[in-house]
Amino acid sequence: MTDGVFSAEAYAATGSPWFSGHFPDEPILPGIAILAMATDAIRLHASEKGREIRISNIRRVRFRLPVRPDEAITISLSFSAQEESLSYHFRVESTGKTVCTGIVVAKTLPVEQKRL
Repeated sequence: MTDGVFSAEAYAATGSPWFSGHFPDEPILPGIAILAMATDAIRLHASEKGREIRISNIRRVRFRLPVRPDEAITISLSFSAQEESLSYHFRVESTGKTVCTGIVVAKTLPVEQKRL
C-alpha cells in the first residue's frame, strides 16, 4: 500500500445470501453487493489511516461484467484528498477483467462526530 493506492481481495461463496433470488439458474453478484464491497474496502483504508469517513456520494459507476459465485475479486483504489473531502476511484476486477469502475466521494468526520 502506498499513499494514494490501496487494494483488497473479496470473495462471495455460492451459499452467500447475496445470490439469493438473484437469478437462481444463472446466479450473479448484484451490483449493490459489489458497491458494498468497494465501500467496505474504502472504510478499511480510511480506518488504517486513522480517519473515520462518511460517504457522501457514489458516481460514474459502470458495471461491465457479471461476477459469478466463488469468483475472487480484487478491489483497487486510488484516492486524493482535498480539505475534508476524499475522492476514491475504484476498479473491481475478476479473473483479470474489469467488472466495475466508479468514484466514491467521502468526507472525513471531525473528531467530535466520530462514532464510538
